[in-house]
Amino acid sequence: MLGKNFYYQGGDLLCDGIKIENIVQKYSTPVFIYSEPHIKENLNRINKAINGKQITVCYAVKANPALSILKLAGTKNLGFDVVSEGEMRRVLKSSPEPKIVFSGVGKTDEEIRFALQNEIFSLNVESLPELNRVNMVANGLNIRAPVSIRINPDVNPDTHPYIATGLRENKFGLSMEDGMNAYKTAQSLPFIDIKGIDCHIGSQILSLEPFEQATEKVLSFIDQLMKETGIVLSHINLGGGLGIPYSDNENPPSLEHFLNVTSDVVINWYRKRGLNPPHLVYELGRSVVGNSGILVAKVLYLKNTMESNGKNFAVIDAAMNDLIRPTLYNAHHEVVPVTMKKKTCSNKWEIVGPICESGDWLAKNRELSLSEGDLICFFSAGAYCSSMASNYNSRRKPAEVIVSCDNTVREIVRRESYDEILNREIT
Repeated sequence: MLGKNFYYQGGDLLCDGIKIENIVQKYSTPVFIYSEPHIKENLNRINKAINGKQITVCYAVKANPALSILKLAGTKNLGFDVVSEGEMRRVLKSSPEPKIVFSGVGKTDEEIRFALQNEIFSLNVESLPELNRVNMVANGLNIRAPVSIRINPDVNPDTHPYIATGLRENKFGLSMEDGMNAYKTAQSLPFIDIKGIDCHIGSQILSLEPFEQATEKVLSFIDQLMKETGIVLSHINLGGGLGIPYSDNENPPSLEHFLNVTSDVVINWYRKRGLNPPHLVYELGRSVVGNSGILVAKVLYLKNTMESNGKNFAVIDAAMNDLIRPTLYNAHHEVVPVTMKKKTCSNKWEIVGPICESGDWLAKNRELSLSEGDLICFFSAGAYCSSMASNYNSRRKPAEVIVSCDNTVREIVRRESYDEILNREIT
C-alpha cells in the first residue's frame, strides 16, 4: 500500500518527504495525517478526464468534511454532494458559489428550506412523500425547487451490505415503477422544477460492471419516461461509489477509466437517437481522499497470552471511536510500523483500543514486530474515518494535519479539549 506519497526512507515512514515521527512529536497521537499532493493529483486527474465534456464531479462531503479539504475541492472546480444542512454549511463556508447536490432520504423542512434559499443545483428526492414536502416548502418560499428523482436500479454492487444502496431492499431511492409515478406527480406540482434523474448503487465498488449495468437501466428508464411523459431531463446523476485499494490484492478501475466509460455509455446512447446528451453529474468521495490519509497511533501495552491457542493483543491509544470501519464493516486497513526495526522477532497481534467493548478492534491477526511505545500507522484512512469519529467513552476526537505541497505541515482540525466536550452540557 506504500506509494509515492507515503514511503520508507532509511527505515522511517515519510509523508511527502516529512517524517511521520516528527509530525507525531508535535501533534501527539492518535492523529490523522493527509497528503495534499495526493488529493491534488486525484483532483487533477478528474479535471483531465472530464475536460471538454459536459460533466460535473461533486465531491461527497461525507467522505471527509474537513474545511481545508473542501476548500481544495472547490478550487479545482468540483461541485459538492451533501446529505445534511451541516454539510451544506461547511461547503458554503469553504467554497464561493458552490454547485451543491443535496441527497439523503430524511431531509427536514428546515434543511429543504435552507437548501432552496441558498439556490442549490439539485435536490435528489427519494420518495413521494418527500416530493410533496419539497413542493410544500417551495410554495412557502414562492420559488420552484430544482429536483432530481432518485431511481433504484436494483443492481448488486458486490460490496458490504451496509454500503450497498442500489438494491430493491435498500432504503434509498424509488423502484422503476414508483419512480415513473413520481415523475408524473412532479409534473402536476406547481413548485417543482424537474431537472434530472439520480442513481447511486453503493460504495467501495471495485468493478465497472455494476456501474455499466446501472447506467443502462437508468437510460432504459429515461427512454420510457420520455415516451410516457415527454419529460426531457437536463442532467443525469450517475452517483459514485468507486472503490480504492485497501490492500494489495484490490485493483479498482482508475478515476479516468470510470468517468470515461460510464459517460461514453450515456453520450453514445443519446447520439444514436439523434438527441443532445444531457449534463452528467458524479458524486465521488472515497476515490478522491481515501488513500490520501493515514491514522497514526501509539502502542500502549502488549498483552501476550500464555496458552498455545490464545491471542496476543496490542493495545493502542486509538480506538473504534477514531476508526470505526473495521468493527462496523469488518473493513481492512493495512498496518505498518512508523519505524522499521532491524533483526527483531515478529508476532501476530490483535490490534485493539482502550474502549470497553469487545468490538473495539482495529486490525486482526497482523504480523508485526512491536514494542510498547512504538508508533504504528493505519493506511487508507482519508475517507470515512475522521468523519465517522465519535466521543464514545468521552474520548476526544483526534487532531488532523496535512502535509502541504510546499512540504510544510499544518493542523487543519484541532484535537478536541475536554472543556469543548463538557461545555455543551447543562447541569
